[in-house]
Amino acid sequence: MDLRTFAIVAAGCTCIVTNACAGTAPPSRTRPPVSSPLPEIKKDCATCHLPTGTAKAGELKKKLSALCLDCHPDRKAPADHKVDFVPPGDIKGLPLTDGMITCSTCHDPHKNPHGNLLRMKATDLCLTCHPV
Repeated sequence: MDLRTFAIVAAGCTCIVTNACAGTAPPSRTRPPVSSPLPEIKKDCATCHLPTGTAKAGELKKKLSALCLDCHPDRKAPADHKVDFVPPGDIKGLPLTDGMITCSTCHDPHKNPHGNLLRMKATDLCLTCHPV
């Protein structure tokens, strides 16, 4: 039996996935998530958005990935997932920004149901685009 093993590194967590477990079920989005609190900086909309009372209130201050890298300058490829590119295939159930994978494809800046602002459980998230 071929037990190819690879590590998925997402938001500081490393998950070991083998083809024995990865192919058993599609990513599950039906279980109720365990909620984690939002980091304090995420509670201030003005961290990322233009303030109310301006002509473009609520819009992002700059390009999405640039906003993320302002607080996470160490989270760049090749050490972390590449962002700001058009995926080679269809991405189901995850948002793209202008057709591109960005930080918010995997991370939800407004909710934290799975910790590390992940949209779903880390192994399910990675397997959405990287099936074994």
